[in-house]
Amino acid sequence: MATAGAGAGGIVRVIFGGDVMLGRLVKDAIARHGPAYPLAPVAALMRSADLTVVNLECAITASSRQWQGAPKAFYFGAPLQAVDTLLSAGVDLASLANNHILDFEAQGLRDTLKQLDLHGIHHAGAGENLRQAVRPVILRSGDLTLGMAAFCDHQEDFAAQANRPGIAHIDFDDEPAAMAALAAALAPLKRAGIDWPVLSLHWGPNMVVRPSGTFRRVAHAAIDMGWKILFGHSAHVFHGIEIYRGCPLIYAAGDLVDDYYVDAEFRNDHQLLLEMTLGRAGLRRIDLHPVLIDDCQARLASGDAFEYIVQTMTARCAEMGTAVARNAGAAWIAVSA
Repeated sequence: MATAGAGAGGIVRVIFGGDVMLGRLVKDAIARHGPAYPLAPVAALMRSADLTVVNLECAITASSRQWQGAPKAFYFGAPLQAVDTLLSAGVDLASLANNHILDFEAQGLRDTLKQLDLHGIHHAGAGENLRQAVRPVILRSGDLTLGMAAFCDHQEDFAAQANRPGIAHIDFDDEPAAMAALAAALAPLKRAGIDWPVLSLHWGPNMVVRPSGTFRRVAHAAIDMGWKILFGHSAHVFHGIEIYRGCPLIYAAGDLVDDYYVDAEFRNDHQLLLEMTLGRAGLRRIDLHPVLIDDCQARLASGDAFEYIVQTMTARCAEMGTAVARNAGAAWIAVSA
């Protein structure tokens, strides 16, 4: 069991960030400005948490050989020094179960795993074989433990097999099999008595602002079986947060940094970081930290951008029955533990 930042008094602060894409134009920015650049304005906030978790939406690799399976529209590869982007921002744990981690073939995945392991960044959701891909990672912070398993419902040809590297793939069209896979991943966390089992899901279509009815049903069932935090991503925009049986459901965390085209309707450059205060008795609050992606860099939002993000999140949370509180410079979800 690995140890991360130590929480004080049985309280742990965990920051969740959405997709971190460090390829293409972000790769060029790293070459010009150095690896700290993409997350520099939010790094102090991220480092202040006891644990910081993101979805790594690219391979960290020197390989130039692209995926030889079905052609893709986009291939995301970051330079080897991009691991320092994560380190400088205090990232402790990365979800790798997504549809870009093998964009540069198995070598790209292996390079990523090697870089993360060499620098002490924990990961879940991909590996040299299926056993490694589905294996949860466990971290201790102070007196509390957090364990995470990660799955992706995209890119079936990325799926790990018994003797083939890849991701932990899941198919929600076969819901009984999907739920059995989630239960199997949870079992070792239950046996270990983990305080906060986290289920990371890279799921659903891009540019949708709320989860489907199926996804809400799956999320509720996951909590009912014993998961305590859902960390969803893939939509490239954030969804409202639901509190179900005292457990936070982040259906989509949005993006943290990328070089994507900004859609005028979805305003996908307007994002946020989510800071959870967790105790042994339960979730205490979720602080919302609005972020604006500009010039391949995540920056703390202010002014009109701050207002748009908070108002949009407030409306989307209200659809989930969740109230967002705020004052002039802060917004949060208060939860009775």
